[in-house]
Amino acid sequence: MLLRHEDPAALDLSLGRLRQLPEPAVSRMVASLRSKGQLSPLAVAEHEGRLVLVDGFVRHLAAQRLGLESVLVEVVQVSAVQMKAQIYLRNRERGLLLIEECRLVRELVEVDRQSQVEVGDLLERHKSWVCRRLSLSRQVSPHLLDDVALGLLGEGSLRKLAQLPVRNQEELWAVAQRDGLGSRDTGELAELWQRAPDPESRGFLLAHPREALERARTKPKPPVDPRLGAAGQELVAGLVSMRRLCLRLLRRLQDGLGEIPPEGVIRIVHARAQADEDCRLLLHEVSAWTVKANGGGER
Repeated sequence: MLLRHEDPAALDLSLGRLRQLPEPAVSRMVASLRSKGQLSPLAVAEHEGRLVLVDGFVRHLAAQRLGLESVLVEVVQVSAVQMKAQIYLRNRERGLLLIEECRLVRELVEVDRQSQVEVGDLLERHKSWVCRRLSLSRQVSPHLLDDVALGLLGEGSLRKLAQLPVRNQEELWAVAQRDGLGSRDTGELAELWQRAPDPESRGFLLAHPREALERARTKPKPPVDPRLGAAGQELVAGLVSMRRLCLRLLRRLQDGLGEIPPEGVIRIVHARAQADEDCRLLLHEVSAWTVKANGGGER
């Protein structure tokens, strides 16, 4: 490992376009550098006579805010494509943001002309993982990606909106911003849009998103038989289900079970004994209750 000190202002920050630098993270790093000093080196790669920053963008920005004249760097020997892969590989434990993964995958495919299989090999991920992120980056409106970068749109909402045509993505996102919808609400609104049966219902979603969400979340209560009440209805429904299950298993036995080894037969015997005990107990209790409810005579 080659370590040395470098002026942070002399480092090439071109790969920073692939990263997000959340302000809270930068503020925490400023406090850490001020109180503890630099605990780990930045990773840089020599490329065409420049030292390109590969990992440590938050630490670098914090160092600049503190006016540090030098930072400790680790110089790694990698190709231009491998430099970008290192952005992901060095952050696997804490993970990159979804938007960062999308940017990186798209850059490797469209700028570096790597196949999806090659990108998967570089990042040590399956091709399907690469494909999902590439598709997402291509399907989402650039305006939405900008808002994700600014922290205005959550990743969950982004995934939902990405399933819609670009024009509808922007339309729904504008409505969400207008009405102050949160990330969960925005995602649910996108789902409602997909299920809407006609233009009129979609127009209602755009005009009254909160009312539409509230109505969609209100689950209709199942009708209750007035002769039974909710508890009695639950009991009858359970007994009906038991009868249906018994008839289904009876047909299964009549059709034959095929060859079953002795160990399997023992398992069936045990299961039958447990079912017999529990079902007998239940039916006995139901019978006792009905006798009591009928004043001593079951009908």
